[in-house]
Amino acid sequence: MKKSVYLTLIVLFVFTLNACATVTPQPINEATPQSTDEMINPGDKIGDFLITTGKDGDFKPRWDLDWIEKGDGENVICNTTVGTNISPSFGIYGSNLEEKWLNHKYDMFIEDRPVNLQAFGYIDISYPNVGKMRLWNVVIVATKPGEISIRDSGSLDGESFETLITFIFSPQ
Repeated sequence: MKKSVYLTLIVLFVFTLNACATVTPQPINEATPQSTDEMINPGDKIGDFLITTGKDGDFKPRWDLDWIEKGDGENVICNTTVGTNISPSFGIYGSNLEEKWLNHKYDMFIEDRPVNLQAFGYIDISYPNVGKMRLWNVVIVATKPGEISIRDSGSLDGESFETLITFIFSPQ
């Protein structure tokens, strides 16, 4: 009889402790803030910008935009409009494209977050005067006016480069 009374008291004590525990309610349907260290993958959003992939002809490469250099050629502003999908990636072209692609090094950061380039893959496009060109298939889609910055760096054929580009999307 004593054992069942003790067991009942212990069970009641455990239930009482559980009932007194504080539960922090979680917000419903709110986006969880992403860490700035997380890699950007296809489908991620940064503010009003969707970071996705595209098809040849569905986006403008960065060199087709209105550039304003800030003196050093490595810090530029590109103007475009909302509704223009852009590719911020650099491109490789010329003879030995496959070998150049395999041997190049490239890193991209959007708003200081690293981009998972392997997840985006690459795309071959046809470009006037150079023919086939290959670039990382990263496409930025703006739903509202705003600015987004891309920093990239790498090397190709022994030449290193680093660029900071601010894309400004104006109303149509």
